[in-house]
Amino acid sequence: MRGNIFIAFALVMSLFYLGQTLKCFRCELGFWNLCYTTKTNCSDNELCYVGIGKAASVLDIKVMGCLPTEECNKTTSVEFLANKTLYTLKTTCCEEDFCNAGPSIQLSLAPLLLTVLLIAEMMSVF
Repeated sequence: MRGNIFIAFALVMSLFYLGQTLKCFRCELGFWNLCYTTKTNCSDNELCYVGIGKAASVLDIKVMGCLPTEECNKTTSVEFLANKTLYTLKTTCCEEDFCNAGPSIQLSLAPLLLTVLLIAEMMSVF
C-alpha cells in the first residue's frame, strides 16, 4: 500500500515538473542597452540567454530569449562576403525564470505611447 502511494506521488510530481518551462525575456534586436522585451516560454533543452555583440565593429547590439543548451556561452561571428565581419555575438545563458533581464533597461511601449500622446496634446492634435 505504501509503495502504491509513493508511486502515485512520484507520478504526480513528474507530471507537474514536465508542465513547467523556463520563462525568459525576449528581445529580437536591441541597440546599446535598449531592448523592447516581451516574455516567452522556452522549449525543453533551452535556457534563457543574453547575447551582446558588435555590428560592423561599431554598433553595440543586444538580443535575449531562449537558446538551445549546446549554443550557450559561445562567441559567434557572422561574416559577409570575403571575410567582412557583419557582427560578433557572445551568448551568456542562465537557468532561472527571467534571469536574462540583467541590469539593462527594459523598454516597454507604455512610455513611448505616453510621450507620443503628450506631444500630440501639446500640438493640439486632440
